[in-house]
Amino acid sequence: MQRPDDAEPPDRQDLRSRYRLLLTRGDSTDRTVFFSDAVFAIAMTLLVLDLEVPGGLPEDQVGAALVGQLPHFLSFVLSFAVLGSAWLNHHRKFSVIVRYDFRLQVLNLLLLFFVALLPLPTTLLSEYGGASSPWPVALYATVVAGVYSMLNLVWAYAWRARLMASVVDRDLYRYVLRALLPVPLVFAATIPLAFLVPGIAMFVWLLIIPADIVVHRVINAPVAASPDGLPGAT
Repeated sequence: MQRPDDAEPPDRQDLRSRYRLLLTRGDSTDRTVFFSDAVFAIAMTLLVLDLEVPGGLPEDQVGAALVGQLPHFLSFVLSFAVLGSAWLNHHRKFSVIVRYDFRLQVLNLLLLFFVALLPLPTTLLSEYGGASSPWPVALYATVVAGVYSMLNLVWAYAWRARLMASVVDRDLYRYVLRALLPVPLVFAATIPLAFLVPGIAMFVWLLIIPADIVVHRVINAPVAASPDGLPGAT
């Protein structure tokens, strides 16, 4: 137990309180959004660096060279779609997240860590995705699951810390939280699957499409009415 004479002086406590109040929170998320947009833009631009056709090819080898770039192009399209969708979600969330604190900024930085990392597993997937090694698929799935899990954590924390605009009620908060679940769940499920059937695991990612349809049908289903006419659980 801390003794009275070991406590911080009142002026030191006051400085710490003022620091937290003035420097670790605020009512504008503009700099957070601008910095996040820059990281997304750079990561999406880096994806295209894997697309390269050797120069000086004879005319009869150009077609074969383009076909040889097909795995790189497909990986580029996949990762561009992943980051594009994540950016759209981030943009929409921060249209109603109108305040920030230190923890929200840390969570957002963790999200950007996974965003900036995605070009690496994209290259591995394009080079070795069809091989027997599980690591390209497992690493790619881990990073994508990390991106979308952090998007949900940012949203959940902002709600709990009351950093959202007052127009967001509990129902809307839950709707947005559940709508994003298929992507991290499907990608996370393929991480162990990659070590069992590495050649098939990546095709399981296509389950995101039906999973997304099912989730949206569930969360958009009408709420059953109770006998007294009020909405209630079935």
